[in-house]
Amino acid sequence: MYYRLKPEYVLRGWKGSAWVLVKRPENLTQYLTQEKFQTLLLCDGETELSDDLLDSSIKHTLQQCEEEGLIVSSTESFPLDSEQYYKFYNNRHVRSVLWSITGKCNYRCRHCYMDAPKGKFGELTTQEALNLIDQMAECGILQVDLTGGETFIRKDLWQLIDRIVSHHITIGTVFTNGWLLTENVLDAFEARGLKPQISVSFDGVGWHDWMRGVSGAEEAALRALRLCQKRGFQTDVEMCIHRGNVNTLPQSIELLRSVGVENVKVSHVAMTELWQHNSDGNSFTHQEYIEAMLPYITWYYQAGQPIEYLTFSDIIVLQRNTPYRIIAEQCGVIAEQRGGIEKCVDLYMCGSARITCYITPEGRLLPCMPMTASPKQDHFPRVQEIGLKQGLNDSYYMQFVTGRIKDLFAANPECNSCPYRYRCGGGCRATALLEGDHNLMGCDRTRCMMWKNGYVNKIRQIANEAESKYGQA
Repeated sequence: MYYRLKPEYVLRGWKGSAWVLVKRPENLTQYLTQEKFQTLLLCDGETELSDDLLDSSIKHTLQQCEEEGLIVSSTESFPLDSEQYYKFYNNRHVRSVLWSITGKCNYRCRHCYMDAPKGKFGELTTQEALNLIDQMAECGILQVDLTGGETFIRKDLWQLIDRIVSHHITIGTVFTNGWLLTENVLDAFEARGLKPQISVSFDGVGWHDWMRGVSGAEEAALRALRLCQKRGFQTDVEMCIHRGNVNTLPQSIELLRSVGVENVKVSHVAMTELWQHNSDGNSFTHQEYIEAMLPYITWYYQAGQPIEYLTFSDIIVLQRNTPYRIIAEQCGVIAEQRGGIEKCVDLYMCGSARITCYITPEGRLLPCMPMTASPKQDHFPRVQEIGLKQGLNDSYYMQFVTGRIKDLFAANPECNSCPYRYRCGGGCRATALLEGDHNLMGCDRTRCMMWKNGYVNKIRQIANEAESKYGQA
C-alpha cells in the first residue's frame, strides 16, 4: 500500500518549529508531533508500506491522518509534486510580514508615523522589491500583508503581487484609505484567485476628512467599503479616536455595520511629531482616552453587540458570544495557563513579534509598525544590506525578538519591584520607546497607569456588569 499527502498539503520546518504541515492556498499551519511528522514523511506516494512491516503506532497514525483528510492511499505508486516534499528553512519561523511597499500617499493625515505626504521613507525600486519577495520565499514566509503610505499608489503593485503569488505566499490583508479602490482593482485580485481582507481607515462621521487632510476622504472610505460588501471581500476598519470625534463612535459603528463591517479597532492617536503640531487641541492623554472609552463597553452590550468584534486598543476586546479579553492582563493570563503567574518571566517581551514582523518602505526590518516613529528605528537592519535571512537569524532585530520578560526585569529595577509585574509583564516595548521612558527596556507608562490607578479592575467590573445586565448576543 502507498500513502500520499493530498495535493493541498506541504511539509515545512524552521528553526524552533521543525515539524509543520502547511495547507494551501490559505497557508494554514498545523504544528506536528515528531511521530506524526515522521509518519507523514513516509507518505510520499513512492514508499510501499506493508502492514506486516508497520508497528501499531504507525498504523494508528496513518489511520488518523486518513480520517483527518491529510493523506490518501493507493495500491499503485504516485509520487508527490516537487513542492510537497519537506523543506527546512534555516531561520526562525515568521509566519507573516506586514510590508509598507511605499512611503508615498495621496492623503495628508494629521498623525502619520512616516510623514507620508512628503514620502520621506520613499520606496524600494522594483528590482529591490522583487528581490525582497524572493528572500521572503527563501525564508519560508507564508503570508504578506500590504500597506503604505497608500498601497494602491505604487505603480508596479501588480508586478509585486504576481511575484508574491508565484511563491505560493498568501496575501492576507491590504490596507488602504479607499480612494483608489475600484471595481478594476477588485477584478485584478479575483483574476489572480485572490480575495484578501481589505482594511480601511475611518475616523468618525463628520471627522474623517479633517483627520485625513483631504476633502471627500469620508465618502471615499464608505464607497470602498460598500464596493467590498457588494463583491464579497471581507473588510475591517481602524478608527483613530480623539477629543473631537469621540462622541461619534455609536453613529460611526452603526454606519460601518450598514456597509458590511463587522470588525472595528479603535485606537488612541499616537503622539507622533505630526500629531503634536496638527491636533488642534483634540489630543487625548492615555488616561483621558481610557476614561472616554469606558462608557462604550456598556454601550456595546446595551446596543445588542452590533458588530462581531470591537477592540478598544490597550483596553479590551469585545466579541459576540465570546468572553471579553482585557488587554493589559493577557500576559498574566497566558502565564497562569502555563503553570502559574510567576511563569510570566519566561514569556517573550512581545508575543506578536514572534510570529510577524514589519518591513518599512526603505526596507528596514522592525518588530512592529509603530516603531517607525522612533529615532531608534535606525538601529534596526535594512534587508538590502544584510539580507532577510540574516535579519531573522543574527541582527539587532533578533535581540529584541528573542528578549524575554526576565531580561526586561533585569534591566529595569522599577518594573522588577512592581507588585503588578507578573500580570503586566512590563507592557508594550513600542509604547515604552515612543511614549514612556523613550527606552526600549523602559517602563510602559500607559500600562503602569492602568494597573496602579485601578483601571484593569474597573474595566473588568464594567464589562461584568454590562454582560450581566444586557447578556451576550
